[in-house]
Amino acid sequence: MKAVTLDNFFKIFDYFLDGILIINEQKDVLYFNNSAQGIFKLRIKSVIGKKSYDHFIFKNKDLFCMQNGSLGKDHQSQYYEVDFSSSKDATGKVQVMIQPFNLENQPPMWLVYFHNVSDEISLSNAFKNEAKEKEIANETIFKIQDHLKEFSDMALKDQMTGLGNFRYFEREVVAKLNESLITKSSLGLVIMDVDKFKVFNDTYGHQQGDEVLRYVGKALNGSVRKSDIVARYGGEEFVLIVPNCELSELHIVCEKVRTSVESIQVPYLKKPGEFLSVTISLGGISISSELLFSSGIKEYKSLLEQADKNLYHSKENGRNRATVTEWSIN
Repeated sequence: MKAVTLDNFFKIFDYFLDGILIINEQKDVLYFNNSAQGIFKLRIKSVIGKKSYDHFIFKNKDLFCMQNGSLGKDHQSQYYEVDFSSSKDATGKVQVMIQPFNLENQPPMWLVYFHNVSDEISLSNAFKNEAKEKEIANETIFKIQDHLKEFSDMALKDQMTGLGNFRYFEREVVAKLNESLITKSSLGLVIMDVDKFKVFNDTYGHQQGDEVLRYVGKALNGSVRKSDIVARYGGEEFVLIVPNCELSELHIVCEKVRTSVESIQVPYLKKPGEFLSVTISLGGISISSELLFSSGIKEYKSLLEQADKNLYHSKENGRNRATVTEWSIN
C-alpha cells in the first residue's frame, strides 16, 4: 500500500464537524479545516504558514499551540475546556485536545482538536456527515486507524466528562420517545444542574471546576442502570433519560442520583490531601405514553420545558433536591 501523502491526510479532516488545526514543531500552521474557520472566524489562507499563537489565544497558556506551552507536545493531552479569542476578535469556549503524530517521510506534527461548546445546537445532518468522514478516513489512511476511530466518536461524546454530549442526547431522546409509544411504557426525563457552579468557579478556578464536572459525570453514570442514558446538556447541566419508568420509580432514581453526587469528594488541586464537594438540583417528569400519543407533540423540547420548571422549583426551594411530576399538557 502506498504511503499516505500529506495532502491526502489533511483531506480526511475536511469533513469533520469539529475544528482541526495541525502544526509543526515550530508551531507553524500546516492545516486548518472549515469547521475551525467557523469557530474562530478566520480565513484559512490568512492562517496557513503563520504561528498558531498569533491567531489563537487560549486562557490555558500551557497548551503546546501557545507560544511557550508544552501540554500535548510529548503525548496526547487530556481534554481541556477553555475560553478563547482569535485575531479576528471571535470569542467563545472550546474543548481542546492535542495529539502528536508522525507520517512516513514527514517531520513530526501535532493535531489540535477543537469542539465548540459555546452554543450547542441541533445539527440534523450530523450523523450523515460523521459516517462520510469515517468512510473516507478508512479508505485514505492506515497508519493511524486507532486515532481516527477516536476522532469519529468525538462528535457524540463530551470529552470533559466522558458522557454523551448534546448531539448524543438529542438522538437518544427521540429514539426513546418513539420506543415509549411502541411499547406503551412511561419514560422519565430529568434535567440536572450543579448548584452554585459559577460561585464555585469564581472561588476555586476553572480548572477545579472542570475537575468537578468530571467527578459529577462519573457519579451520574455510576448511579443509573445500563439502559438509562446520561448526557451533558451544556455547561454545568446534565440530562437523564430513564426508559420504562413510572412517577414513583423516577422519584427513587432521582434521589439515588442526588445522593451519589452529594457524596463525592473531589480532590482539591491546589491543596493535595484536601477535598471539595458539590450538590445538584434536579427537575424530572414522568411521561405517559398514552398522553404522549394523544398530545401529538413532535418536538421533545416542549417536554424539557416542564422538566426545567421543576428544576427551577428545586433551586428556589433550597437546592440539593429533586422535583418530579407527571408530564401534563399546559
